[in-house]
Amino acid sequence: MSTPTSGKSLDLGPSVADTAARRDFHSTSLLVAANACMFVFGAVLLLMGSLLPSLQITYAQAGNLGSFPLAGILIATVLIGPILDLAGAKPVLAVALGLITVSLAVMTALHSYSALAASAFTYGLGGGLLNTAANALVADLSAAGRAAALNLLGFFFSLGAISAPLALSSLGGDLSTAVVLRCLAALCLAIFALVLALRFPQAAKAGTPLWNLLGVLRHPVIWLLAMLLFFESGNENCMFVWAGKVVADTLHTPPKQANVALVALSAALGAGRLLAVLWLRWIGNRGTIWLSTAAVVVGSLVAINATQFESMVVGMLIIGLGLSAIFPTALGIASDLFPAETGTVFGAIMAVALVGGTAGPKLAGWAATYSPRRVLLIPVFAAAAVAALTAVIVRRRPAAHSSA
Repeated sequence: MSTPTSGKSLDLGPSVADTAARRDFHSTSLLVAANACMFVFGAVLLLMGSLLPSLQITYAQAGNLGSFPLAGILIATVLIGPILDLAGAKPVLAVALGLITVSLAVMTALHSYSALAASAFTYGLGGGLLNTAANALVADLSAAGRAAALNLLGFFFSLGAISAPLALSSLGGDLSTAVVLRCLAALCLAIFALVLALRFPQAAKAGTPLWNLLGVLRHPVIWLLAMLLFFESGNENCMFVWAGKVVADTLHTPPKQANVALVALSAALGAGRLLAVLWLRWIGNRGTIWLSTAAVVVGSLVAINATQFESMVVGMLIIGLGLSAIFPTALGIASDLFPAETGTVFGAIMAVALVGGTAGPKLAGWAATYSPRRVLLIPVFAAAAVAALTAVIVRRRPAAHSSA
């Protein structure tokens, strides 16, 4: 018996195939926008350090200008988490890009210290919003492989982090500070237009009372993850601040040669995050963090015992590779455990991580008073703490799933 569709192919129309294609297109576009936002965050995070040599200010003012962006990032990170879950990533990213665009565009016309401080604080606020929102958006869009997607996001952060110093260095050619700032502002404006044009996922907790949303922070595994990132962020900042100084003081090398170690560390960090996208498939989140901590320990021991410049650089390369995947993979674990409260959870654990990032270089300064090589013991102890906390988090994982 024939059916009404005999001899014809069944036409499903746009409701299935075309809708899926549109959804994939939007997801891809959103991921492109998020990675571009993270590139911008990397650029503005190290921007003030690149600008300071060209500013005619006192040492005290320079130190304060360096802290204003960090203060803005910390304040934004503390406050934005619940807003992301209640309102979604689109308005947060738009506000962040707007703040950064305006502050960078006017900075070339500023001449007073107070105006520069206000501009630095403003783009710091935008950077904090951008960082948390981009990470939360990527975690939301990449449910099948959050850790890998967040490591790729971290790779774009690393690209941004080297872009501003590179453009403003002698390697950037004849580019002036004004040209670099205007180009970065134009990039932010272009990403702002893209964000406004795209359709974002609906907020996961729209309409939820704020107190109910904050209740997720009572779960102890969140604060275990926060402590993990406290040690990891402290470790990363310690090495970024002290890598060149340790090489110069232990091997008595010229500053420009010693900074090669910092370049090696930074390059390895970016490359390691890109490679982690592959090895996460083979050994998983827990295995990736444990392998990374082992690499940090090995690299630190190589650097501690190095008597030649080449050996020290190799040690820094290994440390950079080890550090690379830990932060994004830990964020992936957090978003897997609490997929409906990613913004709130990310805001809390990133705020703690920022505190650790501040403490790391200061602890290294204390260690260096005894011997510059003792700074290299900090990565060893921090890596051991990260490995131990990972083991505890894995044991508590089922309880976190039931809570989420």
